[in-house]
Amino acid sequence: MVVRIVADSSISIPDSYLERLDIVEVPAMLHFGQESCASKALTPDEFYRRLEAAPAPPTTSQPTPQQFADAYARLAAEGVEAIVVVCVSGALSGTLNSAVLAAEHATVPVHIWDTRHVSMAGGWQAIRAAEMAAAGADVDAILEELTRVRAQMQMCFTPANLRYLVASGRAPRLRGTLGDILNIKPVLSTIEGRLEPIAQVRGQQRALDFMLEHVAAVLGSRPARVAVGHCNAPEAGVAYMAAVQTRLNVVEQVIFELGPVLASLGGPGLIGLAAYPVTA
Repeated sequence: MVVRIVADSSISIPDSYLERLDIVEVPAMLHFGQESCASKALTPDEFYRRLEAAPAPPTTSQPTPQQFADAYARLAAEGVEAIVVVCVSGALSGTLNSAVLAAEHATVPVHIWDTRHVSMAGGWQAIRAAEMAAAGADVDAILEELTRVRAQMQMCFTPANLRYLVASGRAPRLRGTLGDILNIKPVLSTIEGRLEPIAQVRGQQRALDFMLEHVAAVLGSRPARVAVGHCNAPEAGVAYMAAVQTRLNVVEQVIFELGPVLASLGGPGLIGLAAYPVTA
């Protein structure tokens, strides 16, 4: 059976994996006032210049059902026999619903997978699914492995400031102004698919240390695939991955820049960590 993977851009799969594994990415949209563009239409430099100059943070919107329908139709025309769609958490975005609506009219079986995560915590799931599809696995085997990976995925992040995340409404338990004044940094994770604060500490370095210890307490010495994401903070991302390697048994690593859609929600300076244990 020929199985292919479709994913949305909010799970941050690096281009190298998209190309190597033939993953079809459906982009979310970014809106600066009345001007709209796809998530990768702006380079990081262009995006951050516009973000700094904008009077208010940009807004975002999920891919439409038609975007997913077009992806399904293209794959069906290529002879694909089944499609697995790997989506950002349905509790955080309407993306999954768009994928479901489009699947109702697809000419091949479409299986929707809710990662219950964001960024590379979902991206690792899509990557693993695509690896299995490339190796000839059927849909049942892929979904079984995704269940394992999702259950063991560890993800947390800390923003440099709270302005963008509070404005986005994606983390309703956060309050911004006082936290920024006191340099209180929250650490957030996905719990039941929603972004929830799991700690609040003073200073970003302490927040980063907490994140690493939190993940290490679960993974222990098991070999792990690890991703460090950042928003316009490449040196901090490299430094954090170096720290991660001293604490985790890293067998595969990715340092990546979050795309404009997620960066508009998290803000410049955000650092995130996503990791899961691999099996032999």
